[in-house]
Amino acid sequence: MMADIIQRHRILIIGGSGGVGKTSVSAALGIASARAGFRTLVLTIDPARRLAAALGLDGIGPEAVEVTPQLETLGIQGPGELHAMMLDVKSTLDQAVERYASSPERREAILANRLYRNISTRLSGSQEFAAMQRLQEIAESGAYERIILDTPPTTQALDFLTAPERLQAFFDSSLMRIFIQFGGTAGRGFFRMTDVLFKTLERLTGAHVIRDIGEFFEVAESILEPFSRQARQAQALLRRAETSFVIVTGPYPHQLVDADRFRQKLCEMEIKVSALIVNRWLPPTLAQRPQRQAAVHSQQLARRMAFWALELEHLAREQTESIDRLAAHCPQPVLRLAEQEGDVHSMAGLGQLAKQLDAS
Repeated sequence: MMADIIQRHRILIIGGSGGVGKTSVSAALGIASARAGFRTLVLTIDPARRLAAALGLDGIGPEAVEVTPQLETLGIQGPGELHAMMLDVKSTLDQAVERYASSPERREAILANRLYRNISTRLSGSQEFAAMQRLQEIAESGAYERIILDTPPTTQALDFLTAPERLQAFFDSSLMRIFIQFGGTAGRGFFRMTDVLFKTLERLTGAHVIRDIGEFFEVAESILEPFSRQARQAQALLRRAETSFVIVTGPYPHQLVDADRFRQKLCEMEIKVSALIVNRWLPPTLAQRPQRQAAVHSQQLARRMAFWALELEHLAREQTESIDRLAAHCPQPVLRLAEQEGDVHSMAGLGQLAKQLDAS
């Protein structure tokens, strides 16, 4: 099933709420894609740097690193290649400034501006905006046959899609145009040191804040339209036939409900979803549902152990029944990845996860 999805789509975006194993699944899909013969890039946004450790690397930066030799040492061979890249939000936005600034002087003024430095590192949505920008740049370059994007860790899966749109709306807003106007000659006159408004704002925020705002919008006007245009192109990329989402979720009922809502929202937005992957599923081991015992009150160790074994079996069946209900009404395939012993934090573990995906 996943082999068919990899064959049909050049870009796979791995989405879902935080803490469900998106990074591990993204890496495993990258291995499966390379094994299928494609020159593959896994682009991740992982502040814990877990992917680098799992791939046997000291670190991953904004430049792609080839991981194919590490695969070959474990006997994971195929005609393709695997590369990994870590999204650096500030570096991505800095490169866009360098590309679109109208002159070297204007470029340096933007990069040195304190407001820009805060936007590029702290503003809500900047990480998602940069991820979409970088994805669009890499896709347009044609350097890779398959691109797998591990979306930012978040409590709400839709944040990845809505944050860039909110940031773009801010760039295109009337308020932005007003600030641009104030950043020019008229704006500097408006914020004269003798003005009552300026003195009030100076007491509240400090003069440098207002000055930074004026300077930023004075020099940034030349990059706002290219930024906005590229954001629109990135949003359009999500709806191309070559692009598809793979939703990763946990096995618990509330996680499955959230994943299904995310799937429905993507479909409403005319964004393709190829599959839902239920990660860390606990498969049942008994043919029938067992009867619960009152062993919790027993002082005998053997009975206590039997009780907790039955409780795990009940948990496994509850997970399985919830997944079955989701699969019964979901038009996309629902794939199950069984719980592995310990966290997936090595190349060998990722290889096993890739085999599960191939067999799903």
